[in-house]
Amino acid sequence: MTAAAATARRELHLRRIACTGFERDDGRWDIEGRLTDTRPVPLPLPEKTVAPGAAIHDMLVCLTIDRDFTIHDAWGRTLAGPYRTCAEINQRYTQLIGLRIEPGFTRKVKRLFRGVLGCSHLTELLPPMATTAFQVRWSYPSVGRDVAGSTTPLGGCHALRLDGEVVQRYFRQGFGAGAPVEDDR
Repeated sequence: MTAAAATARRELHLRRIACTGFERDDGRWDIEGRLTDTRPVPLPLPEKTVAPGAAIHDMLVCLTIDRDFTIHDAWGRTLAGPYRTCAEINQRYTQLIGLRIEPGFTRKVKRLFRGVLGCSHLTELLPPMATTAFQVRWSYPSVGRDVAGSTTPLGGCHALRLDGEVVQRYFRQGFGAGAPVEDDR
């Protein structure tokens, strides 16, 4: 039992981040991210008081990407924010159009929307959305297979390290396999 579980406590704030991948009829994918912040007690703010359980922040981002992870459309929406001016920055997220989700994407996003150039909450959604895009490719190989036929992020984490048991056992043929190799033991 952890110390947190052994100590009485009360919820002060709840942040939910949900990312969903959709296959479109045109062969592209929509990756949607949503961030919602709530509190169990009223929150007095300069422009309004947020009721218990109501959203302090409720924000969406949608990226339309192709099979090469190039962004063809992007938008941000503020459904609820602490200030009337929060939604004014949403249009800036169209600057993602033309970028590619690849190594260094998060670094680019942080530069592009740093400080007053973006909304910290909308920007925070982009890294897990990028991960969701890769999960769509991994989970649905027939949808995500690229030119080389690779859908396997070998070397991308501890379990899929190139010298590890999982790769040696199931992916001996490497990137071009697309599906696990049967174990012949």
